[in-house]
Amino acid sequence: MAIQQRAERTRREILSAAARVFDGMGYERASLARIAGDARVTTGALVFHFATKADLATEVRVRARAVTRITVESACLSTEGVGGTAIDKLVIATHALIRLFETDPTARAGERLSRELQLPGPGLSRDCPWRREVARLARFAAAEKALRPGVDATAVAALIGYVITGVELEMRAPGSPADETWPAEETREPRGPRPSAESGALHGPAEQRLARIWELILPGLVHPTTRNRGSRPRHHGTAAPDADTRAPRP
Repeated sequence: MAIQQRAERTRREILSAAARVFDGMGYERASLARIAGDARVTTGALVFHFATKADLATEVRVRARAVTRITVESACLSTEGVGGTAIDKLVIATHALIRLFETDPTARAGERLSRELQLPGPGLSRDCPWRREVARLARFAAAEKALRPGVDATAVAALIGYVITGVELEMRAPGSPADETWPAEETREPRGPRPSAESGALHGPAEQRLARIWELILPGLVHPTTRNRGSRPRHHGTAAPDADTRAPRP
């Protein structure tokens, strides 16, 4: 039993190290030796658990999908019983995702690996859990008549996916003070070439950026009567005030 527990602990430490290295360096630049060093195990111990870098990447992606799925589902459940609409849940879920990406290297590594490794690994579908949930909520928003006439739920889901990916990539790009207002009202001086967005560094008030984006895009997406009833983005994922009339909850 003690041997099995040590083996499982070593496996977890290797996966945590792999997530940090993949997050910071990307798949191509990451090496088994680097991951072993970060995990403080020998390369031999690493390959005992994971024969190849591809095996490690697949397992990190599996873990990332699990944590993002749980995060989004928990965020949506937090509105149950308080009249949360699909729009409320979309706003809350995206804030929860960004908080997760700010704090969890496994979640960030999963996003980076999904971009760098175009084909899914063994046991992985092309279906991203958080994107699937965003699409589901967009369809429910349409069913609730919460979207403006002519606004397509599929396009809404795609837009929100681009927003989340963009904010997550921007978090990786150094060069802006953490307290800088974004988007800036004034014209800033050129700063020269910007480091790669995949550098692994995290800077800037990501949730504030997301809140600002929601403020900008909601008027073009949400039916005016829905907005007047209170479906507005709230910072840190708090629910919007209750509407007077709600469609069946998703």
